[in-house]
Amino acid sequence: MKKFLSVCMSLLLVCCLCTSLCAGAVQFTPSFEIRSAAGLLINLDTDEVLYQKNADTQYMPGSLVQVMAAVIVLENCTDLSMKITADPAIYSRYSETEYPDDLRYADIMEGDTLTVEELLYAMMLTSSYEAAVLLANQIGNGSVDSFVKMMNDKADVLGCTQTTFTNVTGVYDVRQKTTANDMALITKYALTLSKFSRIATEAAFTPATPNIDNHEIDWTWTHSNTMMQESSPYYLEGVKGIKTANLTMQGRNIVCEAARDGSTFLLILLAAPFSDEDGELQYYHLEDARALLDWVFTHFSYQTILSENTELGQISVKNGDGVDYVLVRPEKSYMTLWNDTADMATVIQDVELQENVSAPVKQGEKLGVVTLKFAGEDIAKIDLVATSAVELSAYKYYLTLIQHFPETEWMKRAILFSILFCAIYIVLCIYAHILHTQRRKTAPPVHLKPNSAAAKREARPMNKRPRKK
Repeated sequence: MKKFLSVCMSLLLVCCLCTSLCAGAVQFTPSFEIRSAAGLLINLDTDEVLYQKNADTQYMPGSLVQVMAAVIVLENCTDLSMKITADPAIYSRYSETEYPDDLRYADIMEGDTLTVEELLYAMMLTSSYEAAVLLANQIGNGSVDSFVKMMNDKADVLGCTQTTFTNVTGVYDVRQKTTANDMALITKYALTLSKFSRIATEAAFTPATPNIDNHEIDWTWTHSNTMMQESSPYYLEGVKGIKTANLTMQGRNIVCEAARDGSTFLLILLAAPFSDEDGELQYYHLEDARALLDWVFTHFSYQTILSENTELGQISVKNGDGVDYVLVRPEKSYMTLWNDTADMATVIQDVELQENVSAPVKQGEKLGVVTLKFAGEDIAKIDLVATSAVELSAYKYYLTLIQHFPETEWMKRAILFSILFCAIYIVLCIYAHILHTQRRKTAPPVHLKPNSAAAKREARPMNKRPRKK
């Protein structure tokens, strides 16, 4: 039952996302360069895309796969306080990789006993491959491969058409691919799950029951997203964790949440270069993230692009009682996050009104649509409705019927049926005439029987002798 409800919730979320995407959104281009190969910036409050770059191009996610791993654990584990004892035999073989620097550790050693929730903190904050494998082995009933299949099945349910998972550690694998758009779908769904946001956005976490023999008292895991740390050169107020990733052969990735002034945003960046032209190590994923979020915090605010009180035209109304037109206005106001460097006067209002409108017209009745366009792109479609009602004039209505009756469909049908009946009648007459003529030609001669004395005498044979006297 829990899995069934999870699937239903996933499908509902996908439908909501699809509905919101149909509404359109305003996208702006920042004045600075984004070095990450792909990026996506979304307003989580309205699900509008404010910025995107190669959002449907596939890249290796690295340890971003652990966002989906956390989803599977949270949906399939009813007791997050369940304890798991670390056994290196379970996860040590997953450290064998051509690129060992891609793996991250939380110093989980043999004999450490941690709860499922503590392992989730280790995985989300540090990208711990030990925690990821231990959780996958537990939830996959002893099979990490079964857990990976669960991840792929969930991706299909969420509509991630360009995502394939092959491992839970994020280690280099050319078959393991995703896109910025798919990572947005996965992360937005994850944020609907209880405890995910709290775990994924925690700045630091200390396990409650560490093994004293293996660790020091202050065994603490710090989130790899240093934008949360005030001491970091990349610090930005309002930024919240969620996941970072590093792949030697591709670059750096980040998914983070940010909130300020009542607005919440989700940012995904993929494949930021590891180094500059001189080979110097760089953190372009953090630089890009800080620049984009600072840009939206500084230059964006909610603006009303079109008010519901704006009259956008009038429509002629036939047979109206005392009035022959009605004004139209937007059914609702359109408000969105707007870049203060863009002139709202450049927004084009493309109005389409209905024709041949006849009374009665109800107030609020849909009579057209207005399409808002910015920089050649449709950003919203809003229904246009009547500002007032128009009653029907019976006199005008019947007069119109009389005047236009010859043009009505009923008249056309009457003429058509009359012609048809006349044609049938003529055909029947012709057929009856032909039939009568044929009968006269083929009928035998008629001989009349004599019925008078004179006729009988005339009918006697001439050679019969007269009677003697």
